Amino acid sequence: MRTGLRFMIALLLLVVPWIAGRESVPRTLASAPPSSHESINTNLSDYVWPTDAGNIGTSTFGEYRRTHFHEGIDISTGNRTGFRVFAVRDGYVARIRVSPVGYGKMLYVRHADGYYSTYAHLSHFNAGIDSVARREQLKEGCFSVDIDCPPNLLPVRKGEIIAYTGDTGIGTPHLHFEIRDENLEPINPLLCTDFSFPDRIAPTIKKVEISPLGDRSEVNGSRFPCIFAVRPLRKNVYRVAGTIRLSGELGFGISASDLSNGSGYKHGVYSHQLYIDDKLLYAVQMDRVPARNAHEIGLYYDWSLRDQGRGRFEKLYADSPSNLLFYSPRKAGAGIVNASEFPGGTHTFRIVCTDFNDNKSEVTGNLVFSRPPMVEIEQHNSDVRLRFDDIGNVARVLVSTRKHGAETWDLKTMTPSSSTAGGIMQIPATAGAVDVVKVVAVDSHGSTSQPAFCFLRKPDGPSGSITVSHDVESDFVRVRIKAARPITAIPSVAVYEGDSRRTIAMIPAAIDVYEGSFSPLDSFAGTRRIAAEVEVNGHKQTAVDEFELYPIPAGRSGSFSLDGGKCILRYDSASVFKTVLLQVEGSRDDEPSYVLLPENTVLRGSLQVTMTAAQARPGQGLFFSGIGGWELLDKSPSDNGTVFTGSITRTLGEVVIKTDETPPGISRLTVGGGGSRRPAFSFRFGDNLSGIEYKGLKTYIDDTIVIPEVDGEHHKVTYKADHPLERGSHRLTIQIVDKMGNSNRMERRFSIR
Repeated sequence: MRTGLRFMIALLLLVVPWIAGRESVPRTLASAPPSSHESINTNLSDYVWPTDAGNIGTSTFGEYRRTHFHEGIDISTGNRTGFRVFAVRDGYVARIRVSPVGYGKMLYVRHADGYYSTYAHLSHFNAGIDSVARREQLKEGCFSVDIDCPPNLLPVRKGEIIAYTGDTGIGTPHLHFEIRDENLEPINPLLCTDFSFPDRIAPTIKKVEISPLGDRSEVNGSRFPCIFAVRPLRKNVYRVAGTIRLSGELGFGISASDLSNGSGYKHGVYSHQLYIDDKLLYAVQMDRVPARNAHEIGLYYDWSLRDQGRGRFEKLYADSPSNLLFYSPRKAGAGIVNASEFPGGTHTFRIVCTDFNDNKSEVTGNLVFSRPPMVEIEQHNSDVRLRFDDIGNVARVLVSTRKHGAETWDLKTMTPSSSTAGGIMQIPATAGAVDVVKVVAVDSHGSTSQPAFCFLRKPDGPSGSITVSHDVESDFVRVRIKAARPITAIPSVAVYEGDSRRTIAMIPAAIDVYEGSFSPLDSFAGTRRIAAEVEVNGHKQTAVDEFELYPIPAGRSGSFSLDGGKCILRYDSASVFKTVLLQVEGSRDDEPSYVLLPENTVLRGSLQVTMTAAQARPGQGLFFSGIGGWELLDKSPSDNGTVFTGSITRTLGEVVIKTDETPPGISRLTVGGGGSRRPAFSFRFGDNLSGIEYKGLKTYIDDTIVIPEVDGEHHKVTYKADHPLERGSHRLTIQIVDKMGNSNRMERRFSIR
């Protein structure tokens, strides 16, 4: 009896804290990053469902949006409006936002623990909140308002009706709901004890992607990202066919989506885990996403592959520092697979994708990690000598020979001996019988070296042309030499950066192609000069490649002057997460313009841009085009009327001085309701460049301000009077202005009978 009692007490000591903990700590996977949930300090069992529209989800937390993560959940209203919206906890309305775009009509309710619940795309608020919003609209004279409310103005109780669902802002009818912490950073609402979407459907895995991340990294012999199709093995289990050969540093990516019961919408996946040989290497769990740093979605999704039309991939590695809290381990370099850290040979990978209801899918595949052999070749008397960096890593040697002018090679396969002195092999190759020897070393796993060439007799023909080119990668510059005829000696290549000169080691990729790479000095901004001395067909030639590069080092401040001072870029110690190798494409004469590359670079802070126009003109402004489209940075030039300054945040892109003297358009105006004495009107509006300044969109009836509904998504304004007008003639006046200050005005007489 005592033993049983002691057992029950021990069990209670274990279970009670676990039950209590569920009220303040959300469900997490064992591998979830601690920082994603340990800072969630709210009672998640205290929240009630926010609407009577049902619990079918159209979007989940953390889903992809081009400029940000989805910061809440979207609840279906069956394409209808007018369902009730409830306060999910006691608190007070802290903020009322009414906007023609984005979230439309939105409420922020602050709760006693400092957390917020938010409700968006509403059709209208309850009477008390509507009254406050209406007074502010009449005071401001416009539809758009943003009201901070004191705690005692609009208190609410849990379950109280605070609004009704709608379709204001952007999108079809639905309720967008969020929970935010005391710093207004979003957390996953589905962590709440009583929240859920019905879901018994496991995620669908579409593709796997592997990206080489270093200058010597390769995937199946390629230095570019490779995408692999998956095939189903059995229910919720997929496989990549064949074997993937990897060398250097690599990053895995996954393309997957999820469905839930009752919804035809594809959702994001809650959690991903990457395993190598069944050892967890990296984990993602969408408990938190950033709001203030929302553009850091570009550090998690591979924007380059998306822009190339190759698919939307979530990166299961962190190739940059960031503020993202949802992955583990939380450090730059997490998840990067370094092939040299694994024993050479066959390994396995496994990616597990889990939705919030714990439905799982996984994809597996075979990998071969290797360090490709390196071989050097030279003529030694009447033989050819081969020198290997590690003879024990070489399983066979492919020796190809040919005479000049021959179109094909004669191939022989040789097997080296691990006891070969000094790792050197000698092979007979009589000059006269053979002109050129090509050697490729193959390791026991099938990975091959770069080819090595030895010319026993150099050709007598003309040298032809050579080109030197470069590609700027994220951390280094790749250099390529291409000749019209065989390159008969290892090229001598140097890079000049200011007063610095460095040689670049070149490796043959083919008989007429050599490649190398270098890391640019981050202390020098300006012209890089690559000078190459190349022997082609036995004749020496020189070639030069010059290009501009402006490194922005992390943790430092500085500036660049471009185009003779016409464009100045300034950065500070918080501008970038890691050193950015900035490239600038030049200006057009008719419209000063600079494209800052790579455009998908995610900024940590801001860059200040100052540009000078050729001459002062009315309506000029400094514009920027990035991931969010065109935006006006500055319309107030300095005293001489030609200098503009603005700040770029989020990403790089194009900066340009444009002229906008065209006022916004007003069209399709209709006025009705005269018979009921309650007039109604509607019209369309639009602008060609800078965009509508919604605070300046005002409508009057007989010089009295009236507040219409403004739909920025469809560029439409509608109004229905609440009270009858006196009979007789009346005047409708519409004023609209764009962000450059260009304005338009329209008047229309109408009669009330």
